[in-house]
Amino acid sequence: MTSNSLNIGRADIETDPTESFKAQAKRLRKALAARDVAISHAGSLELLAQSHGFRDWNTAVAMARRNIPTNVSDLGIGKRFAGSYLGHAVTGMIRSVTATPTPGVFRVEVHLDEPVDVVESKRFTGFRQRIAARINEHCEPVLTNGMAGPGLSIDLLLRDQDGQ
Repeated sequence: MTSNSLNIGRADIETDPTESFKAQAKRLRKALAARDVAISHAGSLELLAQSHGFRDWNTAVAMARRNIPTNVSDLGIGKRFAGSYLGHAVTGMIRSVTATPTPGVFRVEVHLDEPVDVVESKRFTGFRQRIAARINEHCEPVLTNGMAGPGLSIDLLLRDQDGQ
């Protein structure tokens, strides 16, 4: 399943979630060293954050510490969010949320703060800023039939610039 989630277990929530990330980064650094790839600890933290779909280490830590589970019932028109779209970390505003005929599947339209390139080619690009996608009740990307698939993941709701 493609998701921007950091997959933090309940045991990790009770302690500082950054400790889990640091342990993962340490294992990554060790695995790369076994392949004769030298990387600093800070570099492994950045790689770890990016592998989870975040822009950088600070963003990953901030989102992990917030640890606000998002459900489709929390979404609303005009609310700001952070998540991922086809492997790109994104933020934006929710334009609409509607139920589909498939139980547990919802259609969400969003406007991203920054356009993302959704084409994996060196010959051309395809930037998108307005996206319509299907999600389940946990705001994870699904196909029309409700099975897990690629797409938009809404991981947490953000406060507006006004603090709301």
